[in-house]
Amino acid sequence: MEQTELHALLAAYDDSEYPAGFLRDYAIMECLSDRNGATTFLVQDRSGRGEYYIAKCCDTALCPRSGNAELLHDLVNESLPRHIAEYTNEKMVVSVREYIKGMPLSRYALENELSRQEIIRICVELCDILSFLHHREEPIIHRDIKPQNIIVRPDGRIALIDFDIARVYRAESETDTTFFGTVGYAPPEQYGFSQTDVRADIYSLGVLLRWLLTGSTRENKNVRVYRPLEKIIARCTAFSPKERYSDISQVKKALKQANPRSQALRFLGRALCVLLAAGLLFFTGQKVYKAVTWSPFNSDAIPGHLNDQERISDAIAYLEEKYGKNLFANPGREADMGLLRRALIELYGFDRDYVYAVQPGVGGNEGGVPEEGDGWFFPWPENDTQFIRLDTAVYAAVKAHDPAIVADWSSLKDDNGMYPGARVAMSFAEKTGITTGANRPVDISVGELALIFANADRVFDAAGSQQSRS
Repeated sequence: MEQTELHALLAAYDDSEYPAGFLRDYAIMECLSDRNGATTFLVQDRSGRGEYYIAKCCDTALCPRSGNAELLHDLVNESLPRHIAEYTNEKMVVSVREYIKGMPLSRYALENELSRQEIIRICVELCDILSFLHHREEPIIHRDIKPQNIIVRPDGRIALIDFDIARVYRAESETDTTFFGTVGYAPPEQYGFSQTDVRADIYSLGVLLRWLLTGSTRENKNVRVYRPLEKIIARCTAFSPKERYSDISQVKKALKQANPRSQALRFLGRALCVLLAAGLLFFTGQKVYKAVTWSPFNSDAIPGHLNDQERISDAIAYLEEKYGKNLFANPGREADMGLLRRALIELYGFDRDYVYAVQPGVGGNEGGVPEEGDGWFFPWPENDTQFIRLDTAVYAAVKAHDPAIVADWSSLKDDNGMYPGARVAMSFAEKTGITTGANRPVDISVGELALIFANADRVFDAAGSQQSRS
């Protein structure tokens, strides 16, 4: 906005209309928007630091205080704007938040020719942000996911802004009390059909994905969309919330599997499997099979001819690419419980308190019997410096994917002194190949721990893909 227009806009307000302290603490630099009873300014603090912030000034008659200031105040995440301050009086509510440098995705997408991989990366990052919001004790629904509310930082990372119509989901509510949203991006239930839950944001993400791929929020049969992504869009934007993904983590997984690079690897894997099968028929013999065939668990599995050190290197690279975390930089040293717990927290998203909880009555001289429970991950106490056994690592890797496996002890016929959940996990791991390449039963290395986690990921990912196809 031109300075003359800014002065005209400010002249429309009497200084006395602004809440006490706002103009004392901040200087208005630029008007970013002025609509629907709300004016958004770029402001600079007068403390001498010269920091810039975003101030949203609302007429209380048109947009009464909603409690979103408190909502933002509790959200501490580098991909969300920090709440700085709020000023109120009878006429106006002014909310000041962090100014995130970058440009809106709406402009960024128009100025850059985005590849499928870049589009998927952006949407996967958005899934991580929504996961932070949705997986709180009281889930927070943003309800206005659109390109204008996503900021692309100079380094390419994204941030989600504008929580004006966000709400806390409470199961006892039947419908929303106020209906907002951006036409094209808001799901049907956001206009009063029913209460919005986390699937409202999933709907909007699907529309956003379509817009990034086609330039339009509406489906167009004449525009060809990459088939794996088209399926994701269709499920995200189903009219009935029951037909959509139920959790944002499912969307993230589907997006990563739809990555063109992953698809190419799957295609190559299938082609190699066909060629290897033909080679088996031609040459026969078990030795040839073991030397050249791929592991049957999925198309990303490690070739059978790799030695153990190559398997470990492959596993570390696989986990780093999948999760963006470098936890296994010293593969030769012995792994300890601290690293194992850190992997469960940072790779698989488990709560720290849950991972470190100790089952009541177990440990010391209390004589309690370890068992599975909702309040703890490990049924036995271990300190972070304790070196770990193979069965402990396998138990953690299997339970991280499917706790029901380690909780079902019905297959055990006797008691050999080992914790039953670990015995069941080891049996499952030996049948499916999770322990392939990990040879030490005690004091396993960091590299072997990475190998167990990578093998488990591949086995369970393959099982999930088979279920979805069936």
